[in-house]
Amino acid sequence: MILLLAVLSTFQAPADTALASFVARARAGTEALRHPDAARLAGYHPVGPDFPGMGRHWIHTALILRPIPDAAQPPVLEYAEIDGVPTLVGVAYAVLVSADTAPASLPVPAAAWHFHQGTVDEESFLRSHAGAGHVMTEPGPRLAVVHAWIWLDNPDGMLATDNWALPYERLGQRVPSHGSRAAARALALASGDGGRLYLEALIHAVGQPSDSEMTAVRTIVGRRQTEARQHAARADKLELCWNALWSDVKTVVRPEVWDRLNALAPAPSP
Repeated sequence: MILLLAVLSTFQAPADTALASFVARARAGTEALRHPDAARLAGYHPVGPDFPGMGRHWIHTALILRPIPDAAQPPVLEYAEIDGVPTLVGVAYAVLVSADTAPASLPVPAAAWHFHQGTVDEESFLRSHAGAGHVMTEPGPRLAVVHAWIWLDNPDGMLATDNWALPYERLGQRVPSHGSRAAARALALASGDGGRLYLEALIHAVGQPSDSEMTAVRTIVGRRQTEARQHAARADKLELCWNALWSDVKTVVRPEVWDRLNALAPAPSP
């Protein structure tokens, strides 16, 4: 058995070593960019909203255009306010590709990459990160993106797209190792007006409701935000609150709007 493990380790070691080297270079290269003021001086600028599970993206256009990314110079930095201070929590790498084939230029699994296509206006940005309304059926260039949570542990893994430890970190709460994603989303809603505005913008971008429907949605989101704040320490209550929010939304929008929002709503319990 020991011999077998030793043999297996010889196959695993190169990939593990390459990933460890990648992380070390990324951390060394961004150590001086832990605050967004330093990022701005280095040529980065913010784009899009503050995502509950990703923070705010800061991009460096010249670095995105590089055909081969440098681990020490990520083209995307992700900041979130923790303890009242904007803090670097992760980075992302983007490579322009002609199809949805994962680049081989970084030592990360192919499944860690996701793809963006279209404009970078805020609504497109929201839809693509939510995985809704962003089916890439047309040929053409797209960005392959991989996230790396090198400055904040992620319960779902360092290379997961979202980091649902963020809502807990923002509120100074202990991060559960296997917490409910619905509870984390409700906690993000509870954490401040940023969470409410993000959710409202996401519903507007994906569902495309009418003005009157959107007014009703805002009322629901505000009411459920108040409820989430009352139960911020109760994961079970937060999960119920998140599920109830979507049940409420379904009652105030047309069927075609709800069909588009289905990608965002939690799956029904079996």
